[in-house]
Parts: sequence; structure tokens; C-alpha cells
Amino acid sequence: MDLELSDIQQELGSTLAKYLRSEYDQSAREAILGSEEGISRRQWNSFAEMGLIGLAVPEGYGGAGMTFAEVAVVMEAFGRALVLEPYLATTVLGAQAIVAAGSEEQKRAILPEVCEGRVFLAFAGFEPGQRYSLDTPRTTASVAANGSVTLRGEKSGVLGGDVADHFIVTAIEDGELGLFLVDAGAEGLRRSPHRQADGLGSAAVLFEDAAAQRLDSASAAEVVAEVLDTANAAIMAEAVGAMETSLQMTADYLKTREQFGAPIGANQALQHRAADMYASLEDARSMALFARLAVTAEAEGADKDRHRDVIAAKIIVDRSARHISQESIQMHGGIGMTMEYPIGHYAKRLTVISRTFDDSDSLTAELAQLGGLVEPYAADLS
Repeated sequence: MDLELSDIQQELGSTLAKYLRSEYDQSAREAILGSEEGISRRQWNSFAEMGLIGLAVPEGYGGAGMTFAEVAVVMEAFGRALVLEPYLATTVLGAQAIVAAGSEEQKRAILPEVCEGRVFLAFAGFEPGQRYSLDTPRTTASVAANGSVTLRGEKSGVLGGDVADHFIVTAIEDGELGLFLVDAGAEGLRRSPHRQADGLGSAAVLFEDAAAQRLDSASAAEVVAEVLDTANAAIMAEAVGAMETSLQMTADYLKTREQFGAPIGANQALQHRAADMYASLEDARSMALFARLAVTAEAEGADKDRHRDVIAAKIIVDRSARHISQESIQMHGGIGMTMEYPIGHYAKRLTVISRTFDDSDSLTAELAQLGGLVEPYAADLS
């Protein structure tokens, strides 16, 4: 098992990091954050030209045909820069759902436009009052005599839903979970855009007999589980990038902020706290790698282990994110609470990541039901 990045992955990370430093610095991000849409379509087109949006899309549909390992490299770089564009929503959730569940006609109609940066996608699975449950949506699909399908129901917290051109929607049809494709301009679809605490766009979406296409999937539940596991692994990689930058900014601040004629970093207690932050970062980095290996594994029986491994990894990443974000703010003092200083934006993003798709309580309960990460056994003392 090779735990190191390949030459191609290293080059991808290096090239993207260089681009983001020059084109997506703090001032550029602030301008995007303050814009009407909250994203930059110019930047999105640049990402498309670099081949980032179609990284994991098969070549036959306009993508690069690469794996999640390359997507994780991009997500980590985006975490360092706090990229606002809906990469997770479109590339990881939306495109991979269509790759896994779409018919040949649906794939050829949508995926090339996604890869070219002309179409945004969003996954609409979570509902009001359902917390993190995806198995039993209240949204229903009805089939008319002529075979046309319509959806009725409500979705909440739809990442990228404020700008999406197409929605991939979970709904119940004849008592079974199904996946459906809905055009954002369909009659009977209404969305209420809003910004999350971290500045990323989201939406609540109402379907009132909105026209839909059924995605060609033998098991919608399996597709949803796989896509959500992949998305969780992706935001863990993003969290590592955000934590890395948070730690670097905090270390630089400790070296330059002076009190009583000396840098505050000379205080040994603050040095110990910074060292603890570094340990938390390495914990998160290791578990993000563990999750990446879980979703890229192709061994027989990997699906069962994949979900268990991903949720176990996210518990640790969430804990590290909370530790590093809170310590970063505290060691910056009052300036860390201002909108003008970037460390607070990193803390907001890390806080939201910890509650995206699930939270520590729900993850811990589910992992316990699965028997834990390591199977318990009794030692033979005879």
C-alpha cells in the first residue's frame, strides 16, 4: 500500500497551490464573498480549464478519468485557500451521483457540461426535521399515466443549491428510495437561497409536482451511501488544508505579536499549546488519509468497511478541527474575532465542516452500532 502522493498528484497540488496563492488570496476571496452570488464564475471557469472539475469523471464524458485521490489533493488545497465555489456540491456530490446512477443518455447530456464549467449540480437529500437521515425522505415521486414523473416535498441545507442548474433528489417511489434529476428551471420548483455561517451558498428547495427524470440505478440507497462517504472523505481533506493554514497563521502571530517587549511566542505555555495543535493536525492528516484509502479501496467487501472507516476517521478529524479552530481564535485574542482578519473565517469553515452531513454525536452512535473500528476480542489467559 503506497501512502505517498504520486508524481502526478504532487504536481497537481503544487500547481494548484501556486495558482491559489496568486489568484485567490485574502483580498480576492473577500471580494467574492461580498458579491451577489458569493462565488466567482471566472474562477470556476479557470478551475474547469485546469481540468479540476472533471477530475474523477470518466474520459468518455469529458473528464480526466482520475480517482478520488486526486480530488482529495484539490480539496486540501481548496481548504488552505477557503475556496467558496461549489466544488464539493458539483464535483463530488453531484457529478459522482450521476456517474454512479445516471443512464448513458443522462451522463452524456450533463457530465460534459459539468466538466466544462457550464453547469452546477447539487445533491438534495436532507429534509427539515429529519436531522441527518437520508433513508426515509418524506419527498415522494409520482408517476402519471403517460410515464412522466413529478416530485413533491421539501429539502433543506442543499449545498450549492443557490446556484445549481440541476438537482439530484432523493424521494420515495412505491415505498422504495429513488434518485431523481430535476432541472432548476422546472415548473413547481422553488428555492430559497441562503449563506451558511462559513459563507458558502446553500438553499432550501420546495418541489410542488416538479417534473423529474428517474436516475437509472439498481440501488439508490447504495449510491447515496457511496456518494456521502466520498463527500465526507473530501471535506476531511479540505479540513486538513484549513487546519494547516490555521496553525501556520497562529504560529506566525505568536512570533510577531509582542507584549512587554518580547514576542508572545516566547511564553512556554503558548509554545506547548501550539505543539498540541500540531499533534492534532497530524492526527487529522492521518485519518483523512485513512478515509481516502477507504473510499478508493477496490477489495472485495470494501463497501462495508468503507463506511465504518470513513465515519471513524471523521470523528477524529472533527475533534482536531474543533481543537485547532478554538485554539487559533484564543491565541489571536480579540483580533481573531473580527471579520477583517482571516483566522475567524477558517474557524467558521472548520465548525461547519464538523456538522456537514453528520456530527460527532451521530457518528459516535453509528460507529458503536457497527461494533467500533477495531473488533473487540477477549484474550485467552488459559
